Amino acid sequence: MSTNNAQRIWVAASEHLAEGAYLRARIGYAGETIDVVVFRFKGQCLAYRNLCVHMPRELDCEQDMIFDATGQYLRCSMHGIVYDPLNGECASEICAGKKLTPIAVVEDADGIWFDDRLAISAS
Repeated sequence: MSTNNAQRIWVAASEHLAEGAYLRARIGYAGETIDVVVFRFKGQCLAYRNLCVHMPRELDCEQDMIFDATGQYLRCSMHGIVYDPLNGECASEICAGKKLTPIAVVEDADGIWFDDRLAISAS
């Protein structure tokens, strides 16, 4: 999972990401620049490409939120497609079997970092 520290990309200090909250970041990934959502769910830091699998829209494109009203699912604000926060799997029938693109993150004493072999700092 972890690469080496030289390839890590800083996201934020841990205290800047409360339970149920999210941050947006822009990184280079697999040869393109992408937007990523980094969030804390059940104490765990997770990150996915900020792109719904139903239509190419950001999860927070219409509202400044990525969770549904229950706080248990990620939700695209455009069409209401929902995802399991822990594995990115779509829980909506229309996109069954599809998943959000995960971006590896780690959290240590210094904060939260992207630690994905395909990620580079966006210029």
